[in-house]
Amino acid sequence: MTLVLGLDFGGTKLAAGLVDRAHGALLTRRALPTPVAGGALASLDAMLAMARELLDGAPSPVHGVGISFGGPVAADGRTVRLSMHVAGWENFPLAARVEDALGLPAIVANDGDAAALAEFHFGAGRGVQHLLYLTVSTGIGGGLIIGGRLYRGERAWAGEAGHQVLKPDGPPCPCGRNGCLEALASGLSIAREARMRLRGPEGATSALSAIPPDTLTAQHVAEAAAAGDALARAVWNEAMGWLGIGIASAANLLNPGRVVLGGGLTRAGALLFEPVRHVVARRVMDPELMVVPAALGDNVGILGGAALLHKS
Repeated sequence: MTLVLGLDFGGTKLAAGLVDRAHGALLTRRALPTPVAGGALASLDAMLAMARELLDGAPSPVHGVGISFGGPVAADGRTVRLSMHVAGWENFPLAARVEDALGLPAIVANDGDAAALAEFHFGAGRGVQHLLYLTVSTGIGGGLIIGGRLYRGERAWAGEAGHQVLKPDGPPCPCGRNGCLEALASGLSIAREARMRLRGPEGATSALSAIPPDTLTAQHVAEAAAAGDALARAVWNEAMGWLGIGIASAANLLNPGRVVLGGGLTRAGALLFEPVRHVVARRVMDPELMVVPAALGDNVGILGGAALLHKS
């Protein structure tokens, strides 16, 4: 058994775990809310405290630290470019700081890349050599495996399928552009579209009108759509249509052996996968392409960190 430490820096949660590198078996796990108000250093201190606790209890030597980070990471695999959720991470030498604190070699990747690797090695991507992974949640992130290896591109921006521009005159995206897939099919975009439509005449008959607008989420929309609410179903199906178009467009360029979808919105199950698969089947060139749910759940960040250190 070869143990590694997987660390997951998320916008709302920090998690750490000891992982058997060869099999992706999570042996021990710790987690706590991200101390957003304290900035980057507070998050780092909290994560290192969990890491030291795990290392102290490790049943055998730990060989390295793999870090999944919720934000862009530089091509060196060591430096965080920024975080959209927590201040102070700009150009932060995260790998070096972890190495100095723990005395182990460390490597960093953004959460989409790490999740793609985890699903490829340990989850729903096993059995193919080319994989496209998308996290469909508050935003839409992604990662790309080509020839069995993580592909990050010339300057580590590859795999950002959520920022394909599908509708140039569409709604604004957090990236600063307009009409990205994320601006059309993410959790935030679904909630935004529902709030806008609730202000129109159809809103009076929607069950969503009973929810305070500032608390309305994509989960509310999904639940109302599943119950037959007309406004919610229209908003949801339009977003799933854009998601299917985005997946098909990326697949026509990359021809992955499989597309794996993870993230909070996929908890809607068939409500998400059925319309998305229908649109993909109509638009993709490869008739054998499968769109499947991720397999690793809430542990994908920890396992993604560990997968950065995976050796076949």
